[in-house]
Formats: sequence, structure tokens, C-alpha cells
Amino acid sequence: MSKPSFSSADFTSALLGLLPRGRVWPKELSSIQAQAASCFAPTFQRISDKAVDLIADAFPGTTSDLLSEWELTLGLPDACTVPGSQTIAERQRAVAEKISAAGGPQRSYYLQMATQLGITAIIDEFQTACVGPTSAGDFLYGDGWPWSWIVSVDTDYYGTLPAATLNCRLGLEAPEYTTVELGFGKDVVQGIALQVDQLFNAINYVMPAAVAGIEDL
Repeated sequence: MSKPSFSSADFTSALLGLLPRGRVWPKELSSIQAQAASCFAPTFQRISDKAVDLIADAFPGTTSDLLSEWELTLGLPDACTVPGSQTIAERQRAVAEKISAAGGPQRSYYLQMATQLGITAIIDEFQTACVGPTSAGDFLYGDGWPWSWIVSVDTDYYGTLPAATLNCRLGLEAPEYTTVELGFGKDVVQGIALQVDQLFNAINYVMPAAVAGIEDL
């Protein structure tokens, strides 16, 4: 949809309409008065167009002339962005996402950060091992682990620009009292661990039971 605007001819007509009545004030477009009025019309048209543009500039997702001011206010582009690598649309989207972000040390904020880069992530948090919550077979985490957390992504993202950007922004946005790491292939490790567990179960329980059954025949 094109933006509403007035042409130079519209402003020329409006200026002529402001002139007094009388034979000494002809309003035909061929008159000297009309030609003089038409000299001012382009300036009024530019002002009108800028006023219409200001409506779009008031919103971060559509801003154009004030894009740099929006970025300066929000600290964009950040240290994780390669200078000159973003298109106008990407800069507008970055501004809109930054101003709408919930912020703060919240899981949803960091997961949204990954989603904006096209990455599906899982966040793991830890707590010191203690009697009750800890079950047999659980890892025994020490005193420092409650301040550490891991953002796990698929191995397909390893070595990619989105993963590098996410890792950089996690370092910038994570609370200073925490340690965050970007991990790859949690699903692969879990699959291997499951297979090892199944193999251990087969060697130590299934096979001895089967052998004992054969000996009883």
C-alpha cells in the first residue's frame, strides 16, 4: 500500500486558493502568481512526505530515517554483529526484537535469543547434590554448579555463524555471576549413553540369566 501524500500540483492549487479575490490576483496556472506559487510547492511536498514518514519512523519495525537513532538508543549493532553485514530489513528486525525482548536472567529470554537466530535450544541448569533431591545414578554437582548453565543445540549448528553469534550474545547477556557454555550434540550423547546402558544391562543381567537358563536344561 502506497503512503498517502500530496503532489506539487496539490500544493500549488492550495496556495492559489489562499490568494485574495480580484482581477489583479489571477489563479490560472499560466499566470505569474501561479508560477510563483509553484516554486514553493515542492518544498511543501517534501515536508508533507517527511511528516508521513515520521509515522513509520515512530515504530521500530518500519523505521527508516530514524533507524540509526533507534540503534543508538538500544546499543545496536552489538559487539556480536559484523559491521556492515546487515540489510536494512535485518537492522529493523533487530531493533524490533531488542525493544520487545523481556530481558533479565530468564530462561525464556535466552531461548528467544536462540529462536531469533533460527536455532532450537535447550537450557540445562544444575544444583548442588544433596540428600533427597539426588537419586542413585545422578551426577554429584559441587558448590559452583548452581551458577553454571549449558545451552544445548544440535550438532548441525557447529561452526555456523548463527551458533557463533548465539555464543557471543550469551556471553554478553548472561548475568556476571554465572558461567554459561554453548554445547552441541546433547541428543547424540544421550543416545550413546542409552546404548551403553542397554549394553551394560545385556552383559550383566540378560546374558547371565540366559546362560543360567541353558545350564538348567
